Amino acid sequence: MTTSTVTTPAVAMLPMLAIELSQRAGGAAVRTMDGATHTCGFEGGRRDRDDVLPGIESVLTDSGVRASSLAAVAVDVGPGGFTGLRISIAAGQAIAEAASAVVIAVPAALVAAESTPSVSMKTGTILVCSAAKSGTVWCTQLTRASAETPWRVLGDPGIVDRLSCESTPSAVLADEHVDASLLETLRGAGVLLAEPVFKASSVADIAMHGGPDVRVLSDPALLLPFYPREPEAVRKWRERPTR
Repeated sequence: MTTSTVTTPAVAMLPMLAIELSQRAGGAAVRTMDGATHTCGFEGGRRDRDDVLPGIESVLTDSGVRASSLAAVAVDVGPGGFTGLRISIAAGQAIAEAASAVVIAVPAALVAAESTPSVSMKTGTILVCSAAKSGTVWCTQLTRASAETPWRVLGDPGIVDRLSCESTPSAVLADEHVDASLLETLRGAGVLLAEPVFKASSVADIAMHGGPDVRVLSDPALLLPFYPREPEAVRKWRERPTR
């Protein structure tokens, strides 16, 4: 099994199922052979019921697409919430395996930039930030030359304790948990500050664009979540007594 970038015509990726659950609430989208998009919203990690698989089944039924006929399954792989990423990736792997479909790993920062209305016409550089520990943030710089071209990752994302880039960004997407003090300088400079939005339809759009930041995997087992730091649950499991 191999890893590759998108080198085939985009239509070869259809029909496509896209899953977005990097946040508490998310959803799924199906892109059909005629280019139409059907969507369904749901929440992940509920203790009282599972909304994810029924939601996926519902949007597939609504679109008239059988799971077995999918050519691709695209998933937002994070960074994001531990439970949501784990559930969505497991679902994507299982469906892709059953359908013999490729899986497409889409970074959460690209999903935020594609989904958030206030940056739809922005160009140049923007920052996408999600809160980490001890007042730090995971920061990804994105760039594009025109509003008609896809966003691309600029440099290497990473955990920082202050927000900066080579030139003043045209916007910063920061979730509600980002320490407000990190945003003060940019707010004072008149930079647009906005809460990021995440849509399953945007996951499908980005997967269709392809590019160097999107990974197409022929083996569903290679689809893995991205966490800036080792999740607490994983650490506790790793450190559990073995006797």
